[in-house]
Amino acid sequence: DVSCIPFFLATVVIGNLVVLNLFLALLLSNFGSSSLSTPTADQDTNK
Repeated sequence: DVSCIPFFLATVVIGNLVVLNLFLALLLSNFGSSSLSTPTADQDTNK
């Protein structure tokens, strides 16, 4: 009964790290795509 507490805590911590990693990857990919699309928009305005 007491031995399940460390397993539960490890599962919660690893699950939170996975969710945080997915969120940060999504956030960074959005910043990367917006910075890549900005110069093309600037080139269109220079024409």
